[in-house]
Amino acid sequence: MHGADAESFELVVQSAGEQSSLRLREAPGARAAVARAVSQAAALRSAAPQPSTFARHLGAQLSRAPDPMRALERLHARDLALALSCAQGLPAACELLEQEVLLKLRVPLSRIHPSPAFADEVLQVLRANLLMPREEAPSRLLGYSGMGPLLHWVSISAVRLALRMRKAQGEESHVEAEVLAAHPAPGGLELGFVREEARGHVRAAFIRAVASLDDEDRELLRLHFVERLSLERMGALFDLHKSTLSRRLSAVQTLLEKRTRRALAERLSLPEPEVDSLMRAIHGRLDLSLSGLLAVRE
Repeated sequence: MHGADAESFELVVQSAGEQSSLRLREAPGARAAVARAVSQAAALRSAAPQPSTFARHLGAQLSRAPDPMRALERLHARDLALALSCAQGLPAACELLEQEVLLKLRVPLSRIHPSPAFADEVLQVLRANLLMPREEAPSRLLGYSGMGPLLHWVSISAVRLALRMRKAQGEESHVEAEVLAAHPAPGGLELGFVREEARGHVRAAFIRAVASLDDEDRELLRLHFVERLSLERMGALFDLHKSTLSRRLSAVQTLLEKRTRRALAERLSLPEPEVDSLMRAIHGRLDLSLSGLLAVRE
């Protein structure tokens, strides 16, 4: 190992904490992995942080990782270095962040609101949140761990910010429970198959369950089941792989089933076996997490 590489490795392990440093010293590929990370950071050239500063920052991130060697193997070192340089206010890095990350958010933001002015406003606030110094608090960019693409990490913040801004402006950015209930997926929950009073109770319980979700989960449901966006198109919006979105939607389905059953039990003061019986009466062996109403479809 070259002298510079050895020095960087020592700075990393010294900043990684006692347990992580021991694991890194014992791992056969740790030194080579650190050398690659430092090299990738240096490839930013005028936007690169000082090698020693980057090494210490990398060590601090690894100190929080359950498996520091695995974190090294998965590390997006160039992105971690770019975030660090931006947090330090390096102009070249801020320009690179604008080109490689912020400008790419216009397309996903346009799916939340089509107005270019809205995207401009969100990006302006996002720039301030990420790049402006904060009193008695470190830059938010220092919270980026490098365990995923920086674009993904920033895009999540951008979507959350856009949803909050629309809500603050009095525009409903999340799915309305009534709207969702009025758009059952073909072949799914058919409330007309049961008597009117049962249909009304179940629908009310379902609406209550949807309304209890947080804004982001409701927005996922609206985009997929009301707007009929595919997982691929939603992936472009949230910068997530469709398999990740599928798991997220499945988790929301499971939560909806649980909360619908609970709301129905409270509404009718029924014990769990009778709730199950009523749910089955709605659509054969009804299971909201598997039925067509909320089923994940390509």
